[in-house]
Amino acid sequence: MFPSAPPLWEKHSRNAVVGVSDDPPGETYWKVANGIRLTGMPAFKGVLSETEMWQVSLLLANADKPLPPAALVMLHGAPPAPAPVIPEKKK
Repeated sequence: MFPSAPPLWEKHSRNAVVGVSDDPPGETYWKVANGIRLTGMPAFKGVLSETEMWQVSLLLANADKPLPPAALVMLHGAPPAPAPVIPEKKK
């Protein structure tokens, strides 16, 4: 396919950029929403919500940074912490 898709979680051979982390998030959002012609990258605007497309775009914009602890917990399959129980006030 042309153009070739960049590896999203690997550094480019010529510099320290990881995936598309050097692109503005708005540009990545457009690519996620509309796809990239002739690359096999489909449009996701009919599949993901606007919020989810922004989440993907911001995740890719920060691919060169370590993931936050909460994201690591989700990736490793640990269940989220239960919400704290607030005792009811006595009347």
